[in-house]
Amino acid sequence: MKLTYILVILVTLSAFAGGTTGFTFLQVPVGARAVGMGGAFSAVAGDPISLHWNPAGVANNTESKLSTTYTSYMMDMQTGFAGWVNPRENDVIGVSVNYFFGGNFDRTTMEDPMGNGEQFSSNSMALAGTWAKPITDNISVGATGRFIYSQIDSYNANGFSVDVGGMFSPSALQGFTTALVVRNAGVQTKAFYTDNDPMPTEISAGLSQILLEGNLLIALDATQPFEGNFDLAAGVEYKPMEMLALRTGWSLSAKDTADNAGGGFVDAMGFGMGTHYNQFSLDYAWKPYADLGNTHRISLGMNL
Repeated sequence: MKLTYILVILVTLSAFAGGTTGFTFLQVPVGARAVGMGGAFSAVAGDPISLHWNPAGVANNTESKLSTTYTSYMMDMQTGFAGWVNPRENDVIGVSVNYFFGGNFDRTTMEDPMGNGEQFSSNSMALAGTWAKPITDNISVGATGRFIYSQIDSYNANGFSVDVGGMFSPSALQGFTTALVVRNAGVQTKAFYTDNDPMPTEISAGLSQILLEGNLLIALDATQPFEGNFDLAAGVEYKPMEMLALRTGWSLSAKDTADNAGGGFVDAMGFGMGTHYNQFSLDYAWKPYADLGNTHRISLGMNL
């Protein structure tokens, strides 16, 4: 019965992340700003949450920044992310932590199918270090190394992964950026039970365009997981005034999830808004999942 609960947790997390691999929590979208834009964020630069989406996105940061995100899922699931970037003379370094709490579960046995009064939980965490550098005025690159640990009751697994990405902003196209990134390439060094699971490796290509003197951002991502289905995401961010940003986005994977959960077009979208004051920023995103419920993300940022 204990293994049954373990399988339930893994299958549920795979549904949210869209994967069929181990450590699927790494594919859960990070950052209220990115989720509000439908997950189209591989070619968006300057935000510390690029530590998750594309390490090259922090290469041109000129000041230290800190960003934290909390996500409330259904069924008591919670996830969070914290990232810090620090520019140096010729490059940028960053560190981040990503965690996932799968909730508490009643332990059942053949003798006590309704529970024996004991509980167990599921937890996952990834610690990462990032290096990024502008190669020219138009090209930037970045790489992330990550240690991963997951525990379900008395079972645990660990592994290592790397992200490698690049961005290109042609001088002839003002405000236009393209990006290519490989995420979560690595190996599981210890399995939960017997056999190692494949890593949630994926390749993503993206583009973004800034318009209206910086008040409009349009982004598009195409992602192909090594294990899983192709995903296409599109997002928009519009600033009707200096201290307010409105966001919305759509993705193919969210549409598939919505279809399976009895939802419609709105359930394939994300919605969000953000504001800032001096060195502080606050972002919020709402993502519906039809009959599965809703998720809410809050991100806090600070320029140090």
